[in-house]
Amino acid sequence: MSPERVTKLIRLEPIIEIVRAAIWTGKLADEKPISVMLIAEQESAKTECLKFFRGTPSLKYVSDITSRGLAPYKHDIEAGRMRHLVILDLVRILSHGRGVSERTIQTLASIMEEGESETSDAGGQSAWKNFPRIGALMAITPKFFISKRGKWRETGFLTRFIPVSFTYTEETVRLIHVAIAKGQQLPLPQPEKLPEFPCQIFLAPKYAASLARRSEDLGKRMKTYGFRYHRVLRALAKAQARIEKRGAVNSNHVGKVLEWSEFFTEKAIEI
Repeated sequence: MSPERVTKLIRLEPIIEIVRAAIWTGKLADEKPISVMLIAEQESAKTECLKFFRGTPSLKYVSDITSRGLAPYKHDIEAGRMRHLVILDLVRILSHGRGVSERTIQTLASIMEEGESETSDAGGQSAWKNFPRIGALMAITPKFFISKRGKWRETGFLTRFIPVSFTYTEETVRLIHVAIAKGQQLPLPQPEKLPEFPCQIFLAPKYAASLARRSEDLGKRMKTYGFRYHRVLRALAKAQARIEKRGAVNSNHVGKVLEWSEFFTEKAIEI
């Protein structure tokens, strides 16, 4: 990515990097596309981080969707062309009637983890081939996240994504105000040029062990076993290697993922 473009989203480089690597997990042959939920206050440019990659062929952007709303994308999902659903307004989805919003969340949870099979309801029947799975990229405020956290933990949705929590320091707020005063505009979208076919990336045991230890620590902090974190950290390390056109993960890739993992809890990291 062009440093000039990225720095227009002041101090958000690590968040952009995390989202970028998540997108690339959709092109790994032996890993599932991972899901990310950005958690930050209003005006924190969460949506802009997601929109930064608009135009990437594997992404589908939506502002609202219901459980039946995936049907138009069925063929692209089955064919592997669509690897991530980017939800620009998660609150809008959660603001539907209770039955509609809960069914939507459970449908997303299914396709993010087990994969869709066959559905049959008042809207008719729909059969999916080979249990296709996609990731989701979302954003929400801390207050809304906390209000839904208990229910999501009960239903298992909370383990389907990695929380990426951040907040601005006073210095960052000042820098943003200075940029606005100078008339600085938001960056143009920068689509990712993804490979046509998925590939496998080698992860050596010594690097896998480092990621495993960090996953256990994150699991304890989030009161889970850490299995989800383990899979996600492995996928991100492989994705970073693929971004750099490497066939194997090296120490730099692992170091980068370990840096990112500081954001992977409910406690916001200052940037």
